[in-house]
Amino acid sequence: MKGKILFVAGAAVGYVLGARAGRGAYVKIKDQAESLWENPTVQKGVHQAEGFVKENAPVVAKKAQDVANDAAHAVGAKAKSVSGKGSSATDKAAAKASEVADKVDEKADDVKKTLGTSPDDDKLPGVTVGD
Repeated sequence: MKGKILFVAGAAVGYVLGARAGRGAYVKIKDQAESLWENPTVQKGVHQAEGFVKENAPVVAKKAQDVANDAAHAVGAKAKSVSGKGSSATDKAAAKASEVADKVDEKADDVKKTLGTSPDDDKLPGVTVGD
């Protein structure tokens, strides 16, 4: 995805420079950008990056889900521990924390479904978050 964004940015810069320098310069810049993008080495890097992201996105989603759930539970527990400050505000804070945790769970499951991975794929090699 980063490569595609860089390609679009490069194409935009090429367009602006080409428009100032004339059609010939624009075509030359465009052709160079296309040949760079179609270069087998560049495409190999793009495919490796896509594979890495697809392989590890569920793990990152799971870790983010766990961290968000921990934070939501901590907020809920802290809100409940506040005494004499108005139970209405405490109840609202705890409910909101629970709602956020539920939404994080839903989004993480959506990512896993989109990538077609198992919910048990939660180990990122060499990375530990909050453990």
